[in-house]
Amino acid sequence: MKTLIFDLDGTLVDTRKDITASINFIRSEVYGLPPMNEREIVGLMNRPGLNLAYEFYGVERYEERAREMFEEHYSRQCLQNARCFDGIAELLQVLDGSGIEMFVATNAPTKTSKIILQNCGVDKFFADVVGADRVEEPKPHPQMLKMITGSRNRERCWMVGDSLKDVMAARGAGITPVLAQWGFCDGGEIEEEVEIEAKRPIDILRVVGV
Repeated sequence: MKTLIFDLDGTLVDTRKDITASINFIRSEVYGLPPMNEREIVGLMNRPGLNLAYEFYGVERYEERAREMFEEHYSRQCLQNARCFDGIAELLQVLDGSGIEMFVATNAPTKTSKIILQNCGVDKFFADVVGADRVEEPKPHPQMLKMITGSRNRERCWMVGDSLKDVMAARGAGITPVLAQWGFCDGGEIEEEVEIEAKRPIDILRVVGV
């Protein structure tokens, strides 16, 4: 059986407005910081090696109160604007009809990720959703991808994502990375790091041989 693992934010779903709103809510309410714009936030999210607690809030690690407030705020905010990118729902329908097993691996919390997928009407296509709260190390560490692939034939597994974190996680797990160019991907150096690129969601069918 073939297995496809998708990143969530910037790959399946455009969540930039809601992520920005919730991060700026915490910046204001907890830390008294001015707002950041969408481009800044998405750019930082996709760059490996950064301490995002510091980049977003100026602290060395996420504080429990701020984390809980963010998740509570985002669980409501994510219903406002998050939508699947054009062509995603159709792609998932075809892949599902072809018997391909699909998963989501995201650095976002599992609970809110499931809420988003359900609200977008595509949750039924995924065998499981693995968020950062289910592993010790999020992407670019390969832990969540290894959790998903298990004993599967990794030559028949692909990781579809929009960032270098996804590419690094896939390679660390021994599966093939596919760069999704339609979402948050800003091109540049990341395109030099991958052999397989998909300009549109429908291009994934060619990649997996459907």
